[in-house]
Amino acid sequence: MTSTPGTRADSAAASVGAADLFVLRRVGGSRFVHFGGAGRGAGWAGLIEVSSDDEASLRETLQSRRPVRLDHGGKDLVFGPYYARAAAFVPVTHDVVVVFGADGAALAGPSDDELAAAAMLAADAVGSVTPAKHLADQLEELEAVRAALAAPVSEDVEESARGLALVVADALSCEVGAIYLADADRVAVAERGWSLQSPPESVRIALAGVLEHGRFPYCVQDASVVQLPEPLDGEAGIRSYYLLELTGIARGVLFVAHSDVSPRGFVSARLGYALTLEWSSAEARRLQTEFGKLDARD
Repeated sequence: MTSTPGTRADSAAASVGAADLFVLRRVGGSRFVHFGGAGRGAGWAGLIEVSSDDEASLRETLQSRRPVRLDHGGKDLVFGPYYARAAAFVPVTHDVVVVFGADGAALAGPSDDELAAAAMLAADAVGSVTPAKHLADQLEELEAVRAALAAPVSEDVEESARGLALVVADALSCEVGAIYLADADRVAVAERGWSLQSPPESVRIALAGVLEHGRFPYCVQDASVVQLPEPLDGEAGIRSYYLLELTGIARGVLFVAHSDVSPRGFVSARLGYALTLEWSSAEARRLQTEFGKLDARD
């Protein structure tokens, strides 16, 4: 029986005790795209783009032509949106680098030669992102947009916004989401198994400031490097976050974040953009109607 690229990538990861494997290929200049792999590397194929200008370990392994090992002791950022306790960057060619990740100390055992052999096997197994994977990503995006448009309708503006924040947070596997609406100067916070320590008023002030001075979209894969906007900068437990401007009738800001509960970064910011784009054109009109009702009551 002929083995598939997926099984060969799985075998390459298992041979060095890795739970996850990513094959990064240069697509131009210092830009690399993740084409496939094992574990999370299989599901995230085609969704991650990084630069050797920004990723120190990727740059070091390309320059040294030797494996670069990381041992964080705890789960921490490796590259892009990927978090792990331990990792190894292994150069295959000048244009291909394989990244192994593990939750324990397994990657300390294999020699450089063993890592190189496993990396070559993985690179050979992964050619390109398959049409089926592209289709699956598009279907996921479509279903998330449908969920956003089906968010519960409420006469309460904040409840409507909270419903959308929850849908987006769920679609992006985030523990917390919030929407700030500029016209009403209100904020709605949605939490999924983890709670912000800061009160909603601090969230409102922070997102209002972002809307006034920020550039969008704004994706931070490591919140310890680029802190949350004041006064949320003292908030503990946020690992990565994403800010997106809501345009049109209901102008505002979408905020979603990953926490210590499940440390990771953002794989597909495009999904969040698609969700809020649809909402800005359809859901915003609904909220504007609610604003009108409130004004009429006053």
